[in-house]
Amino acid sequence: MIARLTKGLIILIVLICSRSFAADFKVVGEARFEYLFWDVYQAQLATPSGTYQFGNHPTKLTLTYLRDFAAKDIIKATNEQWQHLGKKEIISKYDAQLAALWPDIKKGESLSFITDENGIGTFYFNGKKLGAIEQNGFADNFLAIWLDADTSEPQMRKQLIGQ
Repeated sequence: MIARLTKGLIILIVLICSRSFAADFKVVGEARFEYLFWDVYQAQLATPSGTYQFGNHPTKLTLTYLRDFAAKDIIKATNEQWQHLGKKEIISKYDAQLAALWPDIKKGESLSFITDENGIGTFYFNGKKLGAIEQNGFADNFLAIWLDADTSEPQMRKQLIGQ
């Protein structure tokens, strides 16, 4: 009897936790990132309301890669974008955590970053949970690569935020 109750309680907790995390997202915008003559990835931004305002959560950003990339190259590009944004204090700060989370990517695979209501972001690979980085501010700093007004790709930002 106690084993059944315990099992039922565990199932209920899992369902509640997964439901609270799995907000219904509506697409805000989509954009393709190209570098020189290479297609790099297709990006999609989604929120529960279908509109975006920087710093509001939950948010879902999905990158579907159009070519193969080593995880170390994605980490390097992340740091280069933080450099561009003037976020010098976080350059290389998350390298070890990202290297532990991110796999090498093959063409057609996707990485998603989903923030919860508190702004804590979790990474997913092809829909499978990889893990979270729970440091305060990480999620906004990561999303800033694409969504900050000073992004290196302002046209892509406009498409993602639906302008």
